[in-house]
Amino acid sequence: MVIGVFAIISPLVAQIVVTGFNTDKWSIENSAALNLADATIKATESISFEQWQNIYNLGKTATDHYHSDASGAPWAVSNGDETISVDGRNYTRYFTVTNVCRDNTTKAIVAAAPPCAGGASDDPSTQKISVTVSWADGSLVKEAYLTRWRNKLCHQTNWGNIGSGPASCPSNAYESATDIDTTTLPGSITLQAN
Repeated sequence: MVIGVFAIISPLVAQIVVTGFNTDKWSIENSAALNLADATIKATESISFEQWQNIYNLGKTATDHYHSDASGAPWAVSNGDETISVDGRNYTRYFTVTNVCRDNTTKAIVAAAPPCAGGASDDPSTQKISVTVSWADGSLVKEAYLTRWRNKLCHQTNWGNIGSGPASCPSNAYESATDIDTTTLPGSITLQAN
């Protein structure tokens, strides 16, 4: 009878032990992946603080993969995925960048990326970063929004070019020339009344 009870109980105990080991393994791998994603978000924040255009000017398609590069100072952005080994496990990590639409009335971020519709406008001072980390047994995606809240001031002495979007400092470009006089007083922009 003891042998019969043991024969019934031992497969159940073995299953519980195996499930426990698998749960611990998944938990360890998931925790490492989350740490890698958090590190990438912190790195992209540092890159954007150094110069907003380093993030803003990146390609915005789902196939434009980037990773942060700490080989030089300051942080930089490199193309493609990177493979990182943590405790003998390989993880592949990359991030993508997306422009952001904000509701014109509430200024809340709306889900759709530009082109914006239905009372929303593109916000060039906010970028969505999506970090993907994958490994042999799983993957995860973590998202964050970066905002340009610090601005550099620079003195312009030439406004000779028409540009678009955010400009690096120094720059001689401006968004559009409608009702702007750039020739009367060199180094200045004068708004003309309609």
